[in-house]
Amino acid sequence: MLTGKCLVVCLIVYLCYVGLGGASKDEVEVRTVGPQCSSCMKIQRKCTVSQSGMFCKNKTDKEMILFSTKKGKRLYHLPGCVPQKYNITGPILDWCCLWSPKLGCQQLAGIYYQNQSRWKDTCDICLHSCACDEDKSGVVKSTPMATIQWLAALGILVLLSGSYRRS
Repeated sequence: MLTGKCLVVCLIVYLCYVGLGGASKDEVEVRTVGPQCSSCMKIQRKCTVSQSGMFCKNKTDKEMILFSTKKGKRLYHLPGCVPQKYNITGPILDWCCLWSPKLGCQQLAGIYYQNQSRWKDTCDICLHSCACDEDKSGVVKSTPMATIQWLAALGILVLLSGSYRRS
């Protein structure tokens, strides 16, 4: 029959064995958890895209997404929301928006952002970040470069009209 000390030792050994197994299992699960694509189908008709780009709310997250022309090994394979031009090099904590003509406007949900109850359905926040060619009403938006070109042309016309009046 087992004595009290032997029973305590067996219990400790058993708890250590189960505890270590549980800890290593949790550690593996933490490593496999990563960013995921949100469901952005409902915003695709609100935002057409003709160029690629990205926006991250968190500066640290932005540093984890690199522009890459190589098709090398990727840390996270998310072809549904990450354009081929970009490579995720580390964990994403909050959220990022990525866009391309092929994928449209997409949201990448980070580890902490996924703790929200409806994180899969929050792509509307990317409508403000993606470089959409049209706004929600279907009116074509002008790019900042086009606006600058129009302002420069207007300025030249004003200068020419002022010199024309003097002569």
